[in-house]
This record gives sequence, structure tokens and C-alpha cells, in this order.
Amino acid sequence: MVYADLHTHSTASDGHLAPRDLVHEAKTIGLGVLALTDHDTVAGIAEAQSAASEAELGFVPGVECTVHYNGHGIHLLGYGFDPSDEALTRHFDRYATARIERAQAIVEKLQSACGIAITWEDVQHQVPKGDGVVARPHIAAALQEIGAIESVGDAFDTYLGDDKPAYVPLPEVEAAWMIDQIHEAGGITAIAHPGHWLPGRILRGLIEAGLDALECVHPSHDASLEAYYRNRARANDLLVTGGSDFHGPLHATARGVGHTGLSRRAWERIAAACT
Repeated sequence: MVYADLHTHSTASDGHLAPRDLVHEAKTIGLGVLALTDHDTVAGIAEAQSAASEAELGFVPGVECTVHYNGHGIHLLGYGFDPSDEALTRHFDRYATARIERAQAIVEKLQSACGIAITWEDVQHQVPKGDGVVARPHIAAALQEIGAIESVGDAFDTYLGDDKPAYVPLPEVEAAWMIDQIHEAGGITAIAHPGHWLPGRILRGLIEAGLDALECVHPSHDASLEAYYRNRARANDLLVTGGSDFHGPLHATARGVGHTGLSRRAWERIAAACT
């Protein structure tokens, strides 16, 4: 039985539920612990933490950071850090601005290179309250709403994917630097969904940089891949994390909060490392 879901997203980034509603959903299904891990922002943590306290649900401040190692993009999860840490707050504020600039550049490419009549206002309409982190899924949703594509998946396959005509990269943040920042803020770090792409040499370099854990349990990992990464974690003295990567009921690969995650015993190992 899943006790802790340590990978979820809210409207503070590209999720479909407000932080408070996400906590309510987790409580309703009987989860013991929830981590909010929005992309490159801690903006939803205060609301989620308050709601979790009211609901008597265990809560872990988290984040999913976009980082690079030797030029290769990786998603780094942070857990148990101080969300008010000044250095982290400055970084996320700067990165939010960079995401807006990137999204505007993508819109310009969609207009000029792809001949699509999309506007920046179309994208802003997809960002809840207009104050969340702007991400490619928001642009994909805008493309779907104006009828340029049939689904969000089509948007990535045709225009927004890493090798597609409207792609614009985000600024590169060094993984080792981000690991240090999260450690200095009192947290631990894990590689998100390593089965997506994690060569051995990259893992070794990240371990040398201070990596604490691997997200072995993820909806995209089948049983054999989960076992493989559990073995890698064990061999390298890394903790095991896991979660649903929940974005909401409207997400292309939607699965519920708590669909995937950790047992209580596995969570207790993470909790001990976060204290």
C-alpha cells in the first residue's frame, strides 16, 4: 500500500489542482505523507503546508529542479529543505523570469517558423491566476484550445519537443550547484524518473557531487526498471524515493495522487534523512 507520494505538482507550476486541493485529494484517499514538488518553484508550499496541517496530513516541502550535468538535462528533486532559504528563493525568482522569457520566445517561433496564430495572451490564459511558473504544457494547452493541434501530446511531438521547430532551451543550471544549494537549505536530493535517461557515468558524477537518492518508484518505471534502479541505489548507498508525478486529472498521462509511491517503512528512511 502506498503511504507517501513524494512527487506531485500543483497550479504553482504545471499541475491542474491548487495546492490546497491537492492536499485535500491526498487526505481523501488516505495517504499518510505528501510532498509537493512543483517545477522550479516553491510558490505553492505555504498553501499546501497550511492545508496539510489543518488536515493532519504529513507534508514535505519539495521541488523539481531543471538542471544540467555536462550539458545533459536532468530533473533533480529536493526534499525537506527550508522553502524560505534566501539563496533558493533568489534562484527560483530568477528562473521564473527565465521561464517567461523562454515561453515568449517559443510563441514567437510558433508564429514565425510554424505559421501558427497563437498569442502570448493565449498562453497566459492557461496559467492559473496568471502567477504560476510558465511551462511548455501551458503552451501546448493553448495550442489545443485555439485548434492548432488535437492533443497536448501532439503539441510536443510536432512543435515543442526538444528537437522540434519551436523548441527553446532553458538556461543551464549545474546539477552540482543545485545539490549544494538544497543541502545548504537543509534538504536532500534525488534524481527524478532516472529511467527516462541516466547513463552510468552521469549517475557516478552526481553521486560524487553529493546526490542522496534515486526515484526508483515512478509510473514510467515497470517492475524490471524499478528493480534495476533499486539495485543501483543499494550498490551506491543511495536512498529510494518514489511518487505518482501527479499533475492532475486533465494531464495526458493522468494517474491519481498516491497511485505510485512509498511504503511507510521506505518513507521513514527518507524522513530520517530529512531531519
